[in-house]
Amino acid sequence: MRTNNKITLRVGSYNIKAGSLVGFDMSKLAAEIESHRLEIVGLQEVDHGTARSGGIDTMKLLAGAAVYGHYKFARAIYYRGGEYGTGILSRYPIASFEVIPLYSGSAEGRSVGHAVVEANGASIDFFNTHLSYESAELRRVQFAQLAELTKKCGTYVLTGDFNTAECREFSVFENSILVNINTYPTFPSSCRGIDNIVLSDNWRLTASGMGAPGNSDHNLLWAEIELL
Repeated sequence: MRTNNKITLRVGSYNIKAGSLVGFDMSKLAAEIESHRLEIVGLQEVDHGTARSGGIDTMKLLAGAAVYGHYKFARAIYYRGGEYGTGILSRYPIASFEVIPLYSGSAEGRSVGHAVVEANGASIDFFNTHLSYESAELRRVQFAQLAELTKKCGTYVLTGDFNTAECREFSVFENSILVNINTYPTFPSSCRGIDNIVLSDNWRLTASGMGAPGNSDHNLLWAEIELL
């Protein structure tokens, strides 16, 4: 939205655990996302046509139920007859989209989805990912890849389940803003904030928060941001 000629957005990051904790009823997840008035949200652990979730198109169902006009899915791996990865919901047009593989060694495959979103006259590079849990060394390489991608962008937002609450791992993003500095324990079972939102330094963070538990094994993380 635009306020006093300044562009403000409400963005979020949410690991939905494929919708398994709500019986794959995407209307429940959509209602939660809508309740935070998010304009662009990055989702992790998203199924697309898998046997696990009954062959559904998760992103299409979420977009329809939460009335998002634009959405994209990014495959990380093939899984149980379909695909598994991440997704982006947007109330603004997505001008372009690409899926970039991340180095994963012999561990589970990882990727990052990159959408160029046109929001109220601003072109925003919106990235969404889910990094490896297996080792910090794997994540070190993945963080370096992400840093190279964001370095090329003037205005970016990076959301994700980074599988780490160690802020020093994010130091590769020079002059960036980190929303979750061990403030929000988005992974309740460990009381750790492994979900985060990284912003280019031409944003101002005006508010942030965490959703209630219950619909996933993660809690939704959100941020209100203003373009300077």
